[in-house]
Amino acid sequence: MNVRRVVREYPITSCASFNGVLMVFAGAFTGPTFATFELLVTGAILLHRRHTVTNMIRAIGLHEAHHARFHRFFADARWALADLWERFAEMVVGRFCAPDDRVVVGLDDTAEKKTGGKIYGTSVVHDNRPAVHKEWAFSWGHTWVVASLLVRVSRWAGHWYALPAHMALYRSKKLCQKEKRPFRTKPQLALGLLETIVSWLPGRRVLALLDGGYAYKTPMRHLPERVDVVTRMRHDAAIYELPGPKRPGRGRPPSRGERLPRPDELVKSPACLWKKVAVGGKDYEVVSRVVLWPTVFGPRPILMVASRRPGGTAQFFATTDLSLTAAEVVAWYDARWAIEVMFREMKERMGFEEPQCRVERAVERTAPFLLLVLGLVHHWFLSQEDPTLVGRRPRWYGRKRREAPPSFSEMLAALRRATWDERFSGTSSSEAHLSEIHEALVAVASMAA
Repeated sequence: MNVRRVVREYPITSCASFNGVLMVFAGAFTGPTFATFELLVTGAILLHRRHTVTNMIRAIGLHEAHHARFHRFFADARWALADLWERFAEMVVGRFCAPDDRVVVGLDDTAEKKTGGKIYGTSVVHDNRPAVHKEWAFSWGHTWVVASLLVRVSRWAGHWYALPAHMALYRSKKLCQKEKRPFRTKPQLALGLLETIVSWLPGRRVLALLDGGYAYKTPMRHLPERVDVVTRMRHDAAIYELPGPKRPGRGRPPSRGERLPRPDELVKSPACLWKKVAVGGKDYEVVSRVVLWPTVFGPRPILMVASRRPGGTAQFFATTDLSLTAAEVVAWYDARWAIEVMFREMKERMGFEEPQCRVERAVERTAPFLLLVLGLVHHWFLSQEDPTLVGRRPRWYGRKRREAPPSFSEMLAALRRATWDERFSGTSSSEAHLSEIHEALVAVASMAA
């Protein structure tokens, strides 16, 4: 792919450092398709309005080529989304994860609100955004199961960032019956994503952070060999002691010990000794115990951890890694918050719900494309670990907020600033070309309203 030709023919392309990141994906496309991919990525980054395909190509100052070329990129072009995710996951792990460290994978699902009855795969979905709890917690649209890689950088060592690694569209039973395909629940889709990511990273240990809704027997009993999990635990879970030694005589060894009280009853016992720990700068009280949870994990022992703020209500967690301490389990689950931040950013900043695609292939590609762009912006910014890229923060932020880790909005603004600066400064081959670039940038800026 001749990147210089793309830069020469189109008024706006991304900055050189970001184009270097995009070159990782060149092998996944033909030459013309990669040019389209690069232009759409740049348009998604520069766009301030609704993230529809037509608005993306307007954001790069493109007016001559027909818009059908860019719509065909999602609906008809021969490229594999899984290939893009694999290349991105390998790039993230190679840059942010030490060879001896385990890879942290977060798994959760999110709703994508849509309107219209002719969009492929739509159904009634549970929308867990806080605002909907005030009225109605269901909407019409898609449900996506998303796997993300949780990373930290030395500059902001105490802060986790979630970078998307793979995702799958949940299809209702009715749709699966109509298409004669096997129905897969959200936990089964999550297990499939986890198995795929593990296959991309041979020899790497993985820690999966799961919401309580995924603590279900199908995924938990079929975890890949190199994977441990940290998840929420039901307060009324049926737990047991570890099995004792085999009794003399005939018969098979016992599979479990005596039945224990429910977790919420167990922690109320006078014999339960709470230990004070600090997690994320906050004080907690924790207590732990190795038990069996047969209905979910089968015969595999787990570490049950109860955690509460001093005097508060206990929450319960479970992990298959028995070497973790109770404080580490709480800290790992606390890191899951980065996933919720990623969901908020992709909907409010990257227009995750805004493309107006209807056919199956375009639906399966457009939303993941925007989420991939979000991950690329994170990777570009965090790889440099340069706080000056953020720019000057307003003085009314206060010292604590001015020194806080950068948000995605600041990363996106930094990439836009670098892109516009390069387009103004040194890429124009003539005065006419500079005038063309200036006109395109003014047009993009005017669409911000």
